[in-house]
Amino acid sequence: MAHDGTLGHFLPYLLSRRLKAVLWPDAGEGRAALILIASLCVLYGVGMAFMLNREASLPEGFAKQLLFLINGIFYLSALLVDFMPTYRPVQRPLPDHFPVSGKHNMVTAFLLDLITVRRLILLLFLLVALVGAPRAWRPLGLNLLVLLSAATVSFNLRLLLSMGRWRHSLFALNLLCLVAAAGWLSTFITLPFATTALTTLAIAGPLVLWGVALAGLGEKFSSRYLATTPENKTANQLLARLSPEWKAYLRKCWPALSIALVFKVTILVLSSRMTAKHGDPLNGIFWMTFLPTISFTYVNNNLFGAVGAVAANEIARLGLTKRLLHLYLRLVGPVLLADCLVSAVALLTLFPQGRWNLLGLLPLAAGTLLVLGLWGSLYKAKVISKSIDFTNMRGNASTLINLLSIASGAVLYFVPWWWVRVGFAALAMATAWVPIRRVMRNEGALRRQLWHNLKF
Repeated sequence: MAHDGTLGHFLPYLLSRRLKAVLWPDAGEGRAALILIASLCVLYGVGMAFMLNREASLPEGFAKQLLFLINGIFYLSALLVDFMPTYRPVQRPLPDHFPVSGKHNMVTAFLLDLITVRRLILLLFLLVALVGAPRAWRPLGLNLLVLLSAATVSFNLRLLLSMGRWRHSLFALNLLCLVAAAGWLSTFITLPFATTALTTLAIAGPLVLWGVALAGLGEKFSSRYLATTPENKTANQLLARLSPEWKAYLRKCWPALSIALVFKVTILVLSSRMTAKHGDPLNGIFWMTFLPTISFTYVNNNLFGAVGAVAANEIARLGLTKRLLHLYLRLVGPVLLADCLVSAVALLTLFPQGRWNLLGLLPLAAGTLLVLGLWGSLYKAKVISKSIDFTNMRGNASTLINLLSIASGAVLYFVPWWWVRVGFAALAMATAWVPIRRVMRNEGALRRQLWHNLKF
């Protein structure tokens, strides 16, 4: 056991457990999803290296601007993940009765906070690009520093909020570093000296401020000083006017839906700016947000699990009837329509007329995803026991159905022949007859399976 305020074996043990949980999940579906995402990042890293090695054949300054854009994505993703829809508090990793000092606990909390799937995947992408294009070590090394700095400024702000020190001078200084990062990444500041100063403040500032926070607040990093958030929140008056199924749906799913909307708008705006300057450099990301894929992989592929009490009540009272199908359409339909409307408005207002033909993909993708979501909600339902946020929502729907949703979107977007797209969507939508027929016949096997998934 650790004594005299030292970590002893605690830090290596906790870090190894965290790495194992992140890099090799217990569930087989989670491992498959992680391997798929890692493989995609390796491919993107190889593509980035290929582009950097042939920078001379690209439009002037394109590679430099793309690497610059990646820095902005790092900062933006850190803020979205850690602060949307509510900030993720920093917690003391070891209880107070353990003989470990507050400073060592703060170091441990920071290192554990760095180990996330998102950061490790981004790190893998940069390392693959660096191995493939070693001559570009300077801009890629800057990307690595920005990834660390963005994680540090996020931790600093959440630490001060968790300790109730939002009026502390360190909080203002961390915000100043974010303002410096915004100024550095903007296109309005072109003076070399100002750019260098903002770059130094944006990257080195959070690291220095973390050391200052460790020295000044480390000993107070204990349960006594950590702020606790009230568990009961006053009901929203607008929510109180909704039907019971919409109350259950929004109370459980609004964080994931809001994050999906923020990602959608952000990526579409970035894609439009890059398209205006360089053609279609973000096609590999654009399709994922343009099609209504994210809201399904986050929430609607497990709709009956999200509204578990409502669905279980329907099954207990009436069994499998058309009311259950109406429930699915009443909840998923408006969200799907709003998602497609945002995509349509963004395409018509932000992109050139030559890309307006992509509007035809929206109804095809909507029908396909609607059917896949019904399959997942009926056959792969799982109970959601806590509010969906960014840290847990990826595991709140079937990994198999999520992968099928992503693959279907990729087929619809990247296959160039419309007759193949229409045929694929029609075939996918035709499969809805199987679950609809089983529901209308109130089949006992499906009813018992769904009831078991929702209750246990």
